[in-house]
Amino acid sequence: MEHRILCRGVEHGDSHGLKGTAGGRTSNRRRRPAYSYGLMRKMGAYLRSGITYLIAGLGTVGIATAAVVSSAIRPRGPFGERIMNGFGRLWVTVAGVRLEVSGLENIEEGTPYIVVANHRSNIDIMTLARALPIPIRFLSKKEVLQFPLMGAAMRGVGMVPLDREMGRKELASIIRSARLLVSEGRSLVIFPEGTRSITGEMLPFKYGAFFIAAQVGCPVLPVAISGTGAIWPPQSWVIKGGPVRVRVMPPIVLTKKDSRQSRPLAHQIRSDLIEELARI
Repeated sequence: MEHRILCRGVEHGDSHGLKGTAGGRTSNRRRRPAYSYGLMRKMGAYLRSGITYLIAGLGTVGIATAAVVSSAIRPRGPFGERIMNGFGRLWVTVAGVRLEVSGLENIEEGTPYIVVANHRSNIDIMTLARALPIPIRFLSKKEVLQFPLMGAAMRGVGMVPLDREMGRKELASIIRSARLLVSEGRSLVIFPEGTRSITGEMLPFKYGAFFIAAQVGCPVLPVAISGTGAIWPPQSWVIKGGPVRVRVMPPIVLTKKDSRQSRPLAHQIRSDLIEELARI
């Protein structure tokens, strides 16, 4: 089963500098210097990025406001699902992402998961919010939740805060939050790398996501994301648009007794994701 979200693009043909004959005569058109095309492409990328930030930014403010209002009326209510999907749809569409999703047959309706995915770009979050047809929430850095409007919106829809200096107390808090989400039929998305990969090489996986899944007794759902690093590279504000492929892999069922196997499981799923990314 495959879902596609296609954004229309405009292809520009280059007719400059092509020599042709008309009545045996050669065209005298001058070639435009190669650097001018590079400059035009760069300026186009900057313009597109600015428009993307403007439209998506204004839309995000509207969505965040709706999230705050809805959570005040009905905390952790079902409107949060529309908020998440709307947020993902907005950014994916405006950024020019051509999204291809496969492997949805591996998702069992009504089953909550701990979703683990590779992390290459800021737009990974929006991509998963749009691609996965299940209610999801994200493990989010505590600093992000401190932003005035966005923080209130994220807390309102049930995002789970993550402290960089995570100890036993913080881990226990995340496990409690994960249990609450699972009891509500929602899934929790965790990026086991902990941060975006700048080089493109997948970073080592931290084992916390798998320990949490085992403690909660929730299946792990691995998801491979390909293409987002080229669309919105790390340490860059330029958004280029382009194809993104998301592959949902078969879930792995865990129980509490599997907690001690969290480290080897993290290594194994990382290897599986690397192999899957090579295929897609």
